[in-house]
Amino acid sequence: MTGASVGGLTGIYMGLRESQLSGLTGSVRRTQLINVVTKRGAITANTLGVLAVMYSGFGVLLSYLRGTDDEVNTLVAGTATGLLYKSSGGLRRCGVGGAIGFSLAAACCLFMSRDRLQSALPYKQ
Repeated sequence: MTGASVGGLTGIYMGLRESQLSGLTGSVRRTQLINVVTKRGAITANTLGVLAVMYSGFGVLLSYLRGTDDEVNTLVAGTATGLLYKSSGGLRRCGVGGAIGFSLAAACCLFMSRDRLQSALPYKQ
């Protein structure tokens, strides 16, 4: 759902821009806008769906192999998802994908563990 929503909003922006630059008006512009929104929504939803399945698969596999479900699984699953998703683009793109996956997973871990982190830090007033 999120992928379709983000893709749809991107499609509206791109469709309005393209139809304005092309000088389209009326029903032709409306049809062009609907086509772009539909196409971008489907592409983005498919991409985010693939990423979610890959991340979930890695997470479940790591949880099964390690026998625990902790932040390490989240970080490794995020990194592995980024590496695998961008692996067809070469070594450099693979590394960038892994870094992005690690960064998103680290942000998620920090957000989810904020209570535990706050209790570990000394209280300052």
